[in-house]
Amino acid sequence: MQEEVKKHTKKIYKAMKNPKHTFVEKIKDVTIEILIIVFAVTLSIWLHSWSEHRHQQKEVSFFLNNLKNDLQNDIKIIDTEKEDYARVNLVYEKFLRLTSLQIDSIQQSNSIEQSNSIYNLPFHSKSRKISIGNYEGFKSSGKLGYIKDEKLKQKILHYYQRVVPVIDEVDKIYNDFMFKCFDIMIENGATSEEKLFSDPKFKSSIFFLVKIGKNNIRVYHEIGKTDAIELIKAIEKEMNK
Repeated sequence: MQEEVKKHTKKIYKAMKNPKHTFVEKIKDVTIEILIIVFAVTLSIWLHSWSEHRHQQKEVSFFLNNLKNDLQNDIKIIDTEKEDYARVNLVYEKFLRLTSLQIDSIQQSNSIEQSNSIYNLPFHSKSRKISIGNYEGFKSSGKLGYIKDEKLKQKILHYYQRVVPVIDEVDKIYNDFMFKCFDIMIENGATSEEKLFSDPKFKSSIFFLVKIGKNNIRVYHEIGKTDAIELIKAIEKEMNK
């Protein structure tokens, strides 16, 4: 393009210096060359912009496809976590229904299987499982602005800046309370298991752990899964345009 501009600039110079042309003819020749330069530059800028825009939209399409896969995986993880919360809560609730007499009876029966069903309470800490790598990579590179659909962009931002942190937070609350149960067990390390598990303070802690677990199931379903499904639908709508 630079060479083309130089070529037509030289023609303008020659046209102005041409002694055989009248002033009007010179103006005409110069105007034509200027128009050619303007057209060439404008076309070059447009082609560059079009090529850049096309490249950006390819990146968006690739990103949205990866994001859709992440979200589908998130839904599977959320369902698994909900099932795990429900399974653990059933064990805790079974433990909470036991009376002191029932615990004593199991102890006196010397049944290893029954004792294990009481004392081996499932304490599993929760960690982040939602995939954020593709989102963080696209965001940190400053490419979120490439997404033309503003509503879709806002849904993506809402999911990763609001929904994911909420899931992380409820898991953290669960972990914190679970470790409090551990602390009670450590404080009563010298106490026999039957006395510890008959302790009202310990049973109260387990009771609240169950309540937190039930709340987290609700959060996973109503916030996590619902928003993930809605975002997948929005992505599919954009990709099918």
